[in-house]
Amino acid sequence: MKKLILIFCLIVTELSASPELVGKEECLAENTCTILVPIENGFELYLKNKNPNLEIFRSVEFNLSVKNLKITQEFPKFFVLRDGEPVFVTKLLVEDPTKSNFYSISIRVSNGDWDAVHDDSFTYSLPFSDGIRARVGQGYNGGFTHSENLKYSIDFTIPVGTPIHAARKGTVISFAKKYSEGGVRKDLLSKANFIMIQHEDGTIANYAHLKKDGVVVEIGDKVEEGQLIGYSGNTGFSQGPHLHFEVHKLTKDFQLMTIPTQFRTQYSDREFISHLYMYWKPRRGIDPPKTEILEEDILLCKSNGQDILTKCRDTNFRLGDRYAIQLEYIKPTKNQIELFLSIDGNSVEPFYLKWITQKESVIEFRIFEIPKRSSFIGKWKMLVKVNGEEKKIFFFQVNA
Repeated sequence: MKKLILIFCLIVTELSASPELVGKEECLAENTCTILVPIENGFELYLKNKNPNLEIFRSVEFNLSVKNLKITQEFPKFFVLRDGEPVFVTKLLVEDPTKSNFYSISIRVSNGDWDAVHDDSFTYSLPFSDGIRARVGQGYNGGFTHSENLKYSIDFTIPVGTPIHAARKGTVISFAKKYSEGGVRKDLLSKANFIMIQHEDGTIANYAHLKKDGVVVEIGDKVEEGQLIGYSGNTGFSQGPHLHFEVHKLTKDFQLMTIPTQFRTQYSDREFISHLYMYWKPRRGIDPPKTEILEEDILLCKSNGQDILTKCRDTNFRLGDRYAIQLEYIKPTKNQIELFLSIDGNSVEPFYLKWITQKESVIEFRIFEIPKRSSFIGKWKMLVKVNGEEKKIFFFQVNA
């Protein structure tokens, strides 16, 4: 997501014969400029941030080579430009005024502060709206992409177009919104839409895989925690719709180092996010939940028999239809499920099914087919128990 900028600038001059350079600014890359200030027998060299958004921190690797000049620093040297004030680099002192002299500069510039120290006491908000529930499809040290420098990243599985909100206040320092394609291809690694927000401590939050044109902020905008900043998508290197969230800082080799972060959730005022858990913003007086499955997450659906469920609010079926009971848990768990089915008039014997999940799971379902027999026409009742506790009752009609 972050581009490293490599600029090589060669400046050749005879300092004693080029007074026009005295006090002159030379901008090398990304509005990063040098300033020569005359002193006795040479100059002082400064760096200055000329970006119109001076709140955006810039990290600079500065290399300098000279001929017939004495310098007072060792290079490469590393700088952080946090405002528009000039930062001293070195003195350039002429060794032999009778000879020509020159210097060459190469710099690398990137947004961020490699001296940043994350405020570990800060608790982040979940980066989506009240009422949204999102499961962590990939957490810290995930086997797909969350390793090495991205090991402290979180993927929230949410539909395309879900409103995304700032998890912490800060300044928008970069974004991309032009991409429309997503998939697991190497050519898509750099083609995810994103928003990066710099925090007060110099760390940066990255909200990635946003939808095309799904950015509603501009560079330099100051955003508050909870403010709408964009809409989720499925762009770039992605297995499916989700929001990638990370907090990182820049390192001196121009890599990103992600930082573990804690959130306010329905479970706790402060916790680390866990793989495959479902999260939402806490509701006062209701959370934390006292169950591993909510009634709303037990569904009776029609099925095509190929793990595809449809019409999960429909209560009318026909003889020969396939239907499924689906259960989605708040967190990975092992459960005992019981189903009790009966029909008005007792034309069919009550049906009972019991099973225990074979492994820790978050979503499961069982598919059934209604026999094509007239005795199954009528009003049915299904009672669902989880771990011996009644969780939900369905009433549905079977017609010819």
